[in-house]
Amino acid sequence: MLNRFILIVLVLLTTPVLANENSVSSLDDLLSRLAQSPGKAEAEQINEEVWALFFDSGSPTVDLLLQRGITAEKAGMLDLASDFFGDVIEFAPDFAEGYNRRAGLEYKRGEYNAALEDLNKALELQPRHFGALTGLGLVLERLGAAAPAYQAYSDALAINPFEETAKAGAARLAKAVKGRSL
Repeated sequence: MLNRFILIVLVLLTTPVLANENSVSSLDDLLSRLAQSPGKAEAEQINEEVWALFFDSGSPTVDLLLQRGITAEKAGMLDLASDFFGDVIEFAPDFAEGYNRRAGLEYKRGEYNAALEDLNKALELQPRHFGALTGLGLVLERLGAAAPAYQAYSDALAINPFEETAKAGAARLAKAVKGRSL
């Protein structure tokens, strides 16, 4: 708990660096290249670069809090992960990945309405976040909303045609929504 307190103090003392035009331009370039369906090896490299930009809050301390949350979640310490993701959002409310990660945790816990709220906020902040779009598809599918879920998966695939979870979700729902108006 003391380590978490120290991290919070560091966040308060660290002035976040705002995303510069180069990172936005870089994201535009990377997503454009990804949408052009490069070969698998190149797509994997581009995908890693995009995720690196998604994970960059502009504050090393917030980035550390995010990583601690991910580590806690992987270790099954969901309450601690939730605390870390909440801290990320509190200290960097304009950072989409904080909301995306908390939504994933809420999905795992069956808290679908909370996950929807966080995914909507993540997508408001970063509309091309194909991970959040895929998560939105998963939540909507779980709630029985096949057509909107299919649309979310399709939107994710329009940005990243290599997103495997979105591919599987779209394939799973294609028959259910075929012939229906989206």
